[in-house]
Amino acid sequence: MFRFILTIIAAILISTSTANAVQRGITNIEISHNAGELLVTAEYKGGFTPEIKQEIISGVSRELFYYIVLQSVLPKWFDVEKLSETIKYNLKYDILKKQYLVTRTVGSAREEQVFDSYDEMVEWVSKIDKISLIPLNSLNKRYKYYVSIKAEIKAGELPFLLRYLLFFFPYSKFSTDWAHSTEFMLKDLR
Repeated sequence: MFRFILTIIAAILISTSTANAVQRGITNIEISHNAGELLVTAEYKGGFTPEIKQEIISGVSRELFYYIVLQSVLPKWFDVEKLSETIKYNLKYDILKKQYLVTRTVGSAREEQVFDSYDEMVEWVSKIDKISLIPLNSLNKRYKYYVSIKAEIKAGELPFLLRYLLFFFPYSKFSTDWAHSTEFMLKDLR
């Protein structure tokens, strides 16, 4: 009986830990096109831990980076990087207004959003929604390609005096593994 109970507990723990492991990271990478541009869409899950939430609410700004790489597949050779793009989010919490200020930078384009809810802010920054990577006419119709994406959360810039006073304070940092889309050719895009 004791073995049976231990077996059930172990099975529950293993299934819970593998379910959490599967849900963390970059998921649902989709490649499409519109107006002659290659577009990428993806989701980021599991990176906003309770520790990171507490740090943001405490006033520590965070930076979220998405690193996106377009790779060209060469048979019997190494894959070649065709293009790389970085999406940067600055996340700040205004303690007086009780609002989250998010600045997104993609290339030279910059966009600001204000959120009243932490969950709404996380939902917005956790999605890469049809980001333009490259004009389709820059790609070879005979080659296969795939997109790799990685996310990383770091502590943002602290105010001048706090940098020196809190140099010993540990901040949470999170980085995902590289996630890859399926291989595609230009004729496969919808």
